Amino acid sequence: MKVKTFVANSVQEGMQLIKRELGPEAMIIHSRKVRQKGLLGFLAPPKVEITAAVVNGPNYPPAQAKVLPKQWENEISELKAMVAQLVSKQQKQEIQTDGIFASYLEKLQDRGVEAKVAEAVLLDIKREYGANDSLKEEVLDLIVQKKMKAYLPTEKLPPKARVVVFTGPTGVGKTTTLAKLAAHLSLYQNKQVGMITIDTYRIGAVEQLRTYAEITDIPIEVVMTPKDIETALEKLAGADIVLVDTAGRSANNSMQVKELATFINRLPQAEIFLVLSVTTKTEDLHLIVDKFRSIGYNRLIFTKLDETANFGAIINTTYATGLPVTYVTTGQSVPDDLEEADADKLVQLILKG
Repeated sequence: MKVKTFVANSVQEGMQLIKRELGPEAMIIHSRKVRQKGLLGFLAPPKVEITAAVVNGPNYPPAQAKVLPKQWENEISELKAMVAQLVSKQQKQEIQTDGIFASYLEKLQDRGVEAKVAEAVLLDIKREYGANDSLKEEVLDLIVQKKMKAYLPTEKLPPKARVVVFTGPTGVGKTTTLAKLAAHLSLYQNKQVGMITIDTYRIGAVEQLRTYAEITDIPIEVVMTPKDIETALEKLAGADIVLVDTAGRSANNSMQVKELATFINRLPQAEIFLVLSVTTKTEDLHLIVDKFRSIGYNRLIFTKLDETANFGAIINTTYATGLPVTYVTTGQSVPDDLEEADADKLVQLILKG
C-alpha cells in the first residue's frame, strides 16, 4: 500500500495529480485547506492538501487488476478500512476528550456526519485556533460552518459541456433528474438539447424518457450497443448539449458496472455524474462510490433531499471522493425540483436540517 499527500491549488488539480501518480483506484482518506507559512502565504489563496492511498499501486497492469480473485478483493477492502481507521484514530488523539470540541463532535455525528469527517473538520479548527477553552460555542458554530465548506465543494456545470452522462445505482432517480435538467436547459437557457438512453434493461425506462422528450419537444435516440453511440451522436449533431441516461447498476455487480463503462468510454469528453440518493446509508454510499470509480465520474448529484431530515451523507461522500456536487433535487416535479448545489445551503441543511 502507498500513502501520499498532495498539495494543489484546487480539488480538481489535486485529483488529477493523484490519478496521474497513484492511478484511478486511489482512495481519498483526508483533505483540508492549508496556507503556506509566512506573510506571502497569508496573503495568497489557500491551497488544498489531499492525502490518498492505493493498494495495488499505479504500476499494476489494468488486465491484472481486473482478474483479482474475490478473496483478494475482500482483503483490499479490509486494508482500505484499516487505513481509514488509522487516520480516524490519529485525529481522535488530537481532539480533546472533553470540552467544546468533544460536544461538537457528538453534535456533528448526530447530524449524520461520519466520525472521521467530523474529526477532520474539528482538528483543522483546533490546529488553527488552539485549545478548546479559547472558543465559545457560538463562535465555534460559525467557524465549523466555514470549515465544512472546505470539505463540501460545489461546482456549476461548465457552459461548454457537450455530453453529460447520468450514472449510479438503481432507484436514485437518474431518469427524472435528467428530465429536469433537460427542461431547465431547454426552457430557461434556450439550449438545443438532445437525449440518449442506454437504459434498455428497465421495463418502461425508454417510454418514460420518450414521454419527457415529447412534452419538451426534445429529440431522443435509443442506444442498444456501444457501437450505436457514434451514430446517435451524429443524429444529435445539431444539439448544444446531449444528456445520456444509463441503466441503474448494483454496486455489488462488478460485471454490470464494467459493461456500462464500455458504453461511456465511447462518449467524447463527457461530464459524468454519479447520481446518489441522500437517503442511502453511508456505508452503502462508500460501496457505490468505490465500485463506480471505473466509470470515471467527475461530478455528483444528490437526490431526494425532500425525503429526509439528515443530510450528513452529502459531506461524507464529498470527503471520500474530493469531487464537487453540481445539482440537488428536492422532489418529483419536472422541471421545478432541481437546484444548483450551493455550499452554504448544504452546510445549513447538514447542521440544522
